[in-house]
Order: sequence, then structure tokens, then C-alpha cells
Amino acid sequence: MKAFIVYCHPSDDSFTRNVRDTFVKGLVDAGHEYEISDLYKMNFKTDMSEKEYLRDANYRTEPELANDVLAEQRKINSADAIVFIYPVFWTEAPAKLVGWFDRVWSHGFAYGTKTMKMLNKALFLVTAGNTLQRLEQFGLLNAMKKVMLGDRLFNRVKHSDFVVFDGMSKKLPSREANWDKNLATAYEKGKTLFTTNDAPFTVNDRQFVAIENSESGEVSAQTIFCYHQKDDTIWAEYSGGSVIRGFLVGTIDNQNHLHFNYQHINTAKILKSGHCDSVPKIVNGKLRFYEKWKWTDGEEGESVIEEKS
Repeated sequence: MKAFIVYCHPSDDSFTRNVRDTFVKGLVDAGHEYEISDLYKMNFKTDMSEKEYLRDANYRTEPELANDVLAEQRKINSADAIVFIYPVFWTEAPAKLVGWFDRVWSHGFAYGTKTMKMLNKALFLVTAGNTLQRLEQFGLLNAMKKVMLGDRLFNRVKHSDFVVFDGMSKKLPSREANWDKNLATAYEKGKTLFTTNDAPFTVNDRQFVAIENSESGEVSAQTIFCYHQKDDTIWAEYSGGSVIRGFLVGTIDNQNHLHFNYQHINTAKILKSGHCDSVPKIVNGKLRFYEKWKWTDGEEGESVIEEKS
């Protein structure tokens, strides 16, 4: 199997470079091939030209793409997995990697009539100076995942994984304490990149829409639920259709059933709340939750939400 690694860091004197090298060692030890685009060493051009903008903005496949973009697209289509290795700069990837997406994710390749292959897996190995606790506390980790997994990779890969090596700021004592542990994780991620072991069930970073609902329900196919999970705690934001903004919070049990309270404000500016129990089922390859809910005023109903493709 072959991995295409998109590496982005301005300095070789970095923990991120060590993550890259250790990950590659794991890949090689497992007998896999790899190809690397080191964006800084390549001096990859990050600014989209006016010609490129007009091509994509008008959904055209002409003029022909630049040679450096075509080269990156060929690397993607010759690989079985894509791996991004980079440091967090202000809750985002370095500008050079953002520019890589701007130019390589072109119309006719990553969207429109796509020529980009469906990759088996995408893996993000991200180094951060902040601790994971702080990134989660302020919603920064979720923001990073939403951009990378929910937008840039949405519906373009079969499986994805997002790993943060946190607390690696050069001024923090945790850097030295976490060094070996984090590199051991990087090696294992390389060695097991193509392992087909079933991942544990999770609703984290999964999006759903309602496909059935009782008459007294307020969510619809226009309502999008964005779920998150940490251990047995689940929460979600939802909006769309007759729902202006809603939130839910609860738990997931050992049968993967969800139990939560919800609250939202609708387009009539009425605040609604209630409780819901949800049972999962795979139908036509998609995850569905069969829900039984009850408004705070006592009225009950049932609905079905299905994962967005």
C-alpha cells in the first residue's frame, strides 16, 4: 500500500519533523510505500492566481492547471491514503498548507465532476503547543476538525483520523515529558495506517439530518445535527429549517444508545426543550438513529435521523 504525505513545517529544528520521520519509519517497517511533498522545501506556490480563481469560481475545467498542481493531484491519485503532518498556527494549518488546498482542491478534481479518487484513509498528525484540555475547553479542537474533516475532506475519503500531539511548546515542561510518548504514537500510526481493524463506535464529528419525524416535531431534512463525543459524553449543535439554533447534551451507553436533553429556538422565536432516547441501526450502509422524544410539555413523538453522505 502507498501513502502520500503532505508535510508542512518551516524548520527542521522541530518536533513536527521528528513526528514525520518516526511516522515514516513505522510505514516502512510495516512494508508500505510512501511519497512526500515537503511544501516548504518544494517552495510550493500558495497564492491562487486570478486565472485559477476565475477557473474555479466559474466552475470551469479550462484553462489547464499549473504543472505544480497537476503533480500534486497525480500523487493523490497514485496513493491509497493521504497523510497531513503540520503544526497548529492560530488554530489553523500553516498558510502554505492552506494554500495547497486552495490550489490543489480545484474544480474538476476535488469537486464538480471529480477526477480525485476516493481514498481509503486520511490521517492528520498535528502538533500543538497548547494542551488538549485547553484546545477542547475553548472549542479550538472542534474548529480544526470541522475545517479539515468536515469541509476539506468531506465525502472524499472513506475513513479519517485526527491525532493531536499536544503540550509541545518549547517553553513548556510537558514538551520533554511528552516527547517519547508522542513519537511512539506517531510510529504506531505509521505501522498500522492500513490495518483494517474495526474502529470503536463513535458519533464524534458525524453529521445527521432528519428523514422522518412526527407531526409535532420541528426538525426536518433542512436541519443539520453536528455531533461530538468524548468517552461516554455526547453533545451536538443543530440548526436549519424551522430551527434557528439548538443544542443537546447527554450520554452514550455500552449498546451505543443515546440519551440526551435538547433545547432550541424556532423561527417563531419560541423556546422548545425535551428529552430523547436514540437507538442506532445501519441501513443501506448509513448510520441511522431511531429516536423517541418527549417535549417538556408532555407531548411525545418519534423521528429518524441519518448520517449525511
